[in-house]
Amino acid sequence: MDIKISGKNIETGAAFQRHAEDALQDVVNKYFANAIAAAVTLEKTLAGFTVKTKVNLTRRIDLESTGYDSKDAHIALDAAISHAEKRLRRHKRRLKNHRNNLTDLEAEEQTITASLSIYESASNAENSLSYITKSGPHIHSANAPFDNENDNDALPVVAQLSYEIELLTVEQAVMQLELSDEPCLMFRNASHFGLNLVYRRSDNTIAWVDPRGNRGET
Repeated sequence: MDIKISGKNIETGAAFQRHAEDALQDVVNKYFANAIAAAVTLEKTLAGFTVKTKVNLTRRIDLESTGYDSKDAHIALDAAISHAEKRLRRHKRRLKNHRNNLTDLEAEEQTITASLSIYESASNAENSLSYITKSGPHIHSANAPFDNENDNDALPVVAQLSYEIELLTVEQAVMQLELSDEPCLMFRNASHFGLNLVYRRSDNTIAWVDPRGNRGET
């Protein structure tokens, strides 16, 4: 597994890189020997150290984890690795109990790509007002007045991306969301091919939304 290690506002150093490579390799190989690649990012702020890991378990499944410590980057790394191991262990256990009738080829053939627009939030727009327009980057000072001709209360688009909507069972969707740090996952339900959503609630449970599930009941 190829592991990329980088730092944000800090040099990672040889000792941290060896620690990250050895620890992540050991944990991933223990539960998932055929992982493709991984990335470890160390960030330093005034509050301390944050380590984020992302492992491409397959072409369609990613494992993400985060660790933090106020004083030591290595402790933050250990926390991220521990978090990743817990997620992998739970994922492995669920895979044993889950029957998947879809082959990888069938699932890939049924995947559709949708457009994804990322908007600046209203609070960020009021403060930074640095964003990307079709004509290029635009930076607006927080103290400078807006041009009334262009101020139509529309939030600026930060980026235009794509989003792959996969064909999954509900159990698969829940497992994928549990492996990631994302708040939600949209997918096509393998039982009826309609769009579904699973999302992480404030109490850290996962909810499932199925618009087709109550058809005919009202």
